[in-house]
Amino acid sequence: MAQHIEDLIRTIGTLRAPGGCPWDRKQTLANAAHYLLEEAGELLDAALADDLDNVREELSDLLFMLCFCVEILSERCPVTVADIAGEGNAKLIRRHPHVFGDRPARDSGESQERWNEIKAAEKRARGVDPDRESLLKDLPSSSAPLHQAFAYQENAADVGFDWPEVAEVWDKVAEELAELREAAELAAAPDLPAAADGDRVPGHVDSVEHEVGDLLFAVVNLARWFGVQPELALRRANHRFRWRFHSVEQQFGGSREQLQAASLAQLETAWETAKRRERDGHGHRR
Repeated sequence: MAQHIEDLIRTIGTLRAPGGCPWDRKQTLANAAHYLLEEAGELLDAALADDLDNVREELSDLLFMLCFCVEILSERCPVTVADIAGEGNAKLIRRHPHVFGDRPARDSGESQERWNEIKAAEKRARGVDPDRESLLKDLPSSSAPLHQAFAYQENAADVGFDWPEVAEVWDKVAEELAELREAAELAAAPDLPAAADGDRVPGHVDSVEHEVGDLLFAVVNLARWFGVQPELALRRANHRFRWRFHSVEQQFGGSREQLQAASLAQLETAWETAKRRERDGHGHRR
């Protein structure tokens, strides 16, 4: 294994060296980090599709981009892939005293508490007071909004800022849905004054957007209560929709004209056929 990694690092060094690949040589650390994020997304897509061959390929791409980032970093400060691996390994051992030390944990909740305690101690050692930091963890701007909502809700729940019972979460979802319906009906009212360009008054459209956001946030909270990652749930729903719609297209010979000419009843029949095919094992169920 070590030899293959050394070969990969050597190849990357050649690509970045004078006389190497012009494209690779012009990449910055920020560029490389962006591509690393893209590769991670492609890996997630392959994993959700349970395409093991593609997972292997995407893992190799991800490993390449990780080593590529380290190579660019090494041009500005003394660091190697081995250094990064060593730091990561030391951190894992240090933050798992219930595995590598003499502090056993009763369950996953206690192990997470240990992790947080040690992480807080590390911050204090760097001169950062974790008690003065916001409980809402800073997330990169590239984080998916559904994941951000889930993370913020978990952070708040850690100090008891949460609904006591799931029934109240259901009620909140219903409340937000009712508020969205009310905002939408107001925005669509025929007697509303029009803006200069003939569109609806922007304030009412903003209200609909506001309520859509609140509804999505409430649904994410409901997902959290059931232990469901909303980002993964939506990705899988998108995957199902894509497969089913492709099946509908195939039933109309792949012709856009035939699809456009079909009635809604015909399209719904084709959709139900696609769902039966999926249930019978002809499509991805994830």
